[in-house]
Amino acid sequence: MIKNVHEQHVQITENIKNKIKALKVVFPSYYGKLYAEEAHLLNLDLQPEELLDADMLDEKVVHHVLRLSACAEQAIEAIESEDKKKLSAVLSETKVLRDEIQALQQIIYEDALTKSYNRKWFEDHYLNSDKHTMRGNGVMVMIDLNKFKEINDTYGHIIGDKILVHIAHKLKEIGGDVIRFGGDEFLVMFGSGEPVAKIEEKIDHMLMNCGKKSFKVEEDTFKVSFAYGVASFKQRDEWSSVIDTADKKMYQHKRL
Repeated sequence: MIKNVHEQHVQITENIKNKIKALKVVFPSYYGKLYAEEAHLLNLDLQPEELLDADMLDEKVVHHVLRLSACAEQAIEAIESEDKKKLSAVLSETKVLRDEIQALQQIIYEDALTKSYNRKWFEDHYLNSDKHTMRGNGVMVMIDLNKFKEINDTYGHIIGDKILVHIAHKLKEIGGDVIRFGGDEFLVMFGSGEPVAKIEEKIDHMLMNCGKKSFKVEEDTFKVSFAYGVASFKQRDEWSSVIDTADKKMYQHKRL
């Protein structure tokens, strides 16, 4: 269950904080190495989006920080000297840097397979800095595919991946922010202006359409379905409580 996975990640984070608290600088590659080691000790299989190329990320982050620092210094000099030519050059450099940083954000926040958001994006955009409470008001929908392991075991991971891409695409069509939260589990986040009844109507409509579509692998055909749970939340609500509510409703729906 998602809640249990979340608790394992919290435990890993706390263990790493104790290991690195005496260090003045910790680069992402070293943090990633420690995270992978702690996850292994807990028999937690990290999802592909959690296994970023840390060395590449280090290199990109350092590169952008240095360029940003240089741009800032040049801008200060240009403003102080009222050098319009230098200001124009700084502006051009800043625009290039902005595009590169946007590309870096995509690497950090995008699920490589489904092109939906990943867990880090969810945490940075929906949780407060304490990582325990919700930043605003809204509605969370938790999605879990039915018998997905059976599909993977029977038809292989390539077919399983295609199913995940298909589901993510359909979820994006109903609106809201789509997050691949782990494996075959998705979250869809809506603002407070979207009524719960309307959201449930959209999800039910998608579920009905999924039931009409058959997937074919050689001579076999199968259909895909999912269970979902909906939970409203308010600013400063404990996010573990919100996701626990959605999780319980999802498993009630799964048993129907």
